[in-house]
Amino acid sequence: MHIQSDEDDEVDAERRYHRVLSTIYQQISPKQRPGVTLETVCLTLVAHGSYERTGVKASLQAALDNDDAIAYRDEDGQLRFALLTEDSIDRLVAKYPEVADHDTIQAFRGDA
Repeated sequence: MHIQSDEDDEVDAERRYHRVLSTIYQQISPKQRPGVTLETVCLTLVAHGSYERTGVKASLQAALDNDDAIAYRDEDGQLRFALLTEDSIDRLVAKYPEVADHDTIQAFRGDA
């Protein structure tokens, strides 16, 4: 029986964090919408992966807190997530111009 140490938990949390970012990246290709839903991230990492939903949500919140990702609502009011990268933000603002006023986007672009 393997007993996890705090160090193991930190490594797993870091790995899960990067998998969340990677999943967002994979789901926002130019042929898809510029953002991904929590359900899609969880489907990929929980249903088809080895993570728990609470852990995925914690990593997603950490990505938002660390300004690696941004949350916005699409035209249907659905909460979506996009990476905070130049390409991703350009696509997001082109599709949803109203998000350009988002504080995180303005800070990212240096408009704040």
